[in-house]
Amino acid sequence: MRKHAGMRKSGLAAMGMMVGAAALLAGCGNEANPAAGGNAGTSSTSASKEPLKLSVMTLMYAEPPKADSEVQKQIEAYTNTKLDISWVPNSSYKEKVNVTIASGELPKALLVQNNKDSNILSAVRAGVFWEVGPYLKDYPNLSKMNQSVFDNIKVDGKIYGLYRARDLSTYGVIFRSDWLKNVGLSEPKTLDDLYNVLKAFTLNDPDKNGKADTVGLTEEKTMDGFGVVASIMGAPNAWEVKDGKLSPDFVTPEYFEAMKFYKKLYDEKLIKQDFPVLNNQQKKDDINQGKAGAVISNMIDGAGYQASLSKSFPGADVDVVSRLKGPKGERLPGGVGYNSVFMFPKSSVKTEAELKQILGFYDKISDQKMLDLLGWGIEGKHYKMEDGKPVFIDQKLQDTEVGSSYLQLQVAKYTAKTTGKETPLMEKYGKMIKENETIAVNNPTNPLVSETQTTKGSELKPIIDDARTKFILGKIDEAGWKQAIEQWRKAGGDKVIEEFSAQYAKSGK
Repeated sequence: MRKHAGMRKSGLAAMGMMVGAAALLAGCGNEANPAAGGNAGTSSTSASKEPLKLSVMTLMYAEPPKADSEVQKQIEAYTNTKLDISWVPNSSYKEKVNVTIASGELPKALLVQNNKDSNILSAVRAGVFWEVGPYLKDYPNLSKMNQSVFDNIKVDGKIYGLYRARDLSTYGVIFRSDWLKNVGLSEPKTLDDLYNVLKAFTLNDPDKNGKADTVGLTEEKTMDGFGVVASIMGAPNAWEVKDGKLSPDFVTPEYFEAMKFYKKLYDEKLIKQDFPVLNNQQKKDDINQGKAGAVISNMIDGAGYQASLSKSFPGADVDVVSRLKGPKGERLPGGVGYNSVFMFPKSSVKTEAELKQILGFYDKISDQKMLDLLGWGIEGKHYKMEDGKPVFIDQKLQDTEVGSSYLQLQVAKYTAKTTGKETPLMEKYGKMIKENETIAVNNPTNPLVSETQTTKGSELKPIIDDARTKFILGKIDEAGWKQAIEQWRKAGGDKVIEEFSAQYAKSGK
C-alpha cells in the first residue's frame, strides 16, 4: 500500500515516542453445535472470574455498532470480557494507528494492518509490544494456527502478535456466464481463451440490447488482476530466488509479457479505458450495472455479484474460473496467509498475567460457537436453519451489524464458520480456494525484512507501478520501461535486493 507524506511524518514522530515508551517500560475447548451464535453462553471456568476489561482498536467497513448490541453482549458473555472497542474506518485506519502510537495512549489490543511498516518495526525493536510466541502453545485454538504464517509476521525471529488468518489463494476470473452463452463460447481454460471471451464481451453484444455498450474486463488503478495474469504467464510472486539472491518480479520476461497482454486489451478497448483512475467500488459497479462482463478478483465476491445482478437483470448468471493454463502450467500468486495483526502494547498490558488473559480472549473467540456468531450472526435475525444448515435471512443486515464490524475481532479465517446452505457457485469457488493452495506461488520475502524497503518502499513502488500503467496506455515503450527499472535500482532498489538477499542467506533457506 502507498503511504502519504503526512503518514511518514507521523511515523517519524511515533518513533520518538516509542523510544521514550521503551525507556519507561524498562523501569517498570470448542463447541460442537453448528451455527449456535444465537445461544452463546459462559463457560463454567470463566463465570467464576471477574470479566477481563479489554480495550481494542480495530477497523470497520460500515457504521459502528452500539456497545450494547446483542452480538457484543453474546461475545462478552461467552468470553467473560467487558469490551471497549474503538472502531476506525478502513479508509483512515493506517493514519489513525500512527497517531495513536505517537500519542502514547494505546489500547490493550491494537490491530496493525502491516506489522512490517517502519514505525511498527521501530516500536517492536524499542520494546513497545509484547512478544507472544512462547505463550501460544498453551491455548488450544491459537496453538493450531499455521506456523508458516507466524513465520511471515516474525520480526527478528520473534512473534509480536496474532495474525488474522486468510486463505492463501482466492483470486480468479468472475464472469457473466449468461453473456458467455449469448456469444457462443465456453469457459476459458487458457489466457488466449480469456482474451477471446473479453473480445466477444466487448464486440458481440453479449447483453443482446442492440447497443455497443459493454466491455470485456473491468479493472482498477491498483491493478489487482495484473498479478494474477503475470503469475499465469510464469512470473514470480513479487520476488524470486535466482542464483542464491532475491530478484524482483518486474525484471522478468514473464512480467513484461503480462504487461503486453494488458496493453493489447487496452489498445483493442477490451478493458475499461479509464481503469487507471477507478477504485474498487467503481470496478464493482461496472459488473453490477451490466457494463462489464468480467473482473479478476477475490472469487468470494462472486456471490455478491450474483445477488446484485439477479435483482437488476433477471436471468443474469455469474460463474468463476481460476486455473488458466500458462507456459509453466497452472499457477496463481499466493498470499501471506494473513490480513493484519493484533499487537499488545506493554504500556497498556502491564503484566504477563494480563497478557495471558487477553490471549485467552482471542483463543475463546476462535471457538466454533464464536466463529458462527461472527460469521452468521444471530439465529432468527440474521440467519435461519434449513435442512440442518444455516442460511442468511438478510445477508446485508448481517454484514452491516456483524460482518463489517465484529468480524474484525476474529483471528481465525472467516471461512471457518459452519458451512451453510450454499449455492452451486459458492460451493464451486469454495472448493477452488482450497484446491488452489497446491498451485499458489510463494513470495520468498514474506518472512524477511529489508530496512530500505521498510523506509523507502512507498517511494520505490510508484516508480514501477506508474511505469507499468504508462506502458499499458502507450505513453512509454520498452526502452522507457527499462529506464524506470534503472531508476528504481538507483533510488534504493539495489539496496533492497542486497538486504533481502542477505536476510535470505541468514535464514538458512
